[in-house]
Amino acid sequence: MEEKAKKELNQLYMSELITAFVCGALIYVLSESPGGALDIRLILPGAILIFIILESAGYWFYRHQLAENPGVHYAWIMPLFSFLKKLNPYLFFLYPLLCLYLLIFYPGSLLVPMNFFGLILYSFSILENINYFYYSINFRNLKTKIPSELARDLSLYAKKKGNKS
Repeated sequence: MEEKAKKELNQLYMSELITAFVCGALIYVLSESPGGALDIRLILPGAILIFIILESAGYWFYRHQLAENPGVHYAWIMPLFSFLKKLNPYLFFLYPLLCLYLLIFYPGSLLVPMNFFGLILYSFSILENINYFYYSINFRNLKTKIPSELARDLSLYAKKKGNKS
């Protein structure tokens, strides 16, 4: 693989790591704003978003390692990402459950700015999950559904796994 592609893969996984760090720092700063404390309404959707971003960083790091060491085979990676793809939808049920809990037991705490920011983080986590595991989302291809690189790799893994059975 050419050096330009290796450098791009390195930039992709490093940018994802930095994004996860920045998201964590922003969540902390928002939670520690005047009169605020660490709030589950912000931490839960933020943690889901950071988890999804770290999944992406792991994928790009894996691709970078394949580019650096073409002869090495990491047999455990695709089963891990296949599992994470199945796990993520369950994570997305946690925030609505929290909102339902707040609605039933603490209705006054549902419509506050922290919950609004939490909803934004929750929305971003869903979009990031779609972007990494299903379709590449960018302004150029909003109308067309182009599978993401991870989606293509998982599809190839599923076909190989199906042929072995």
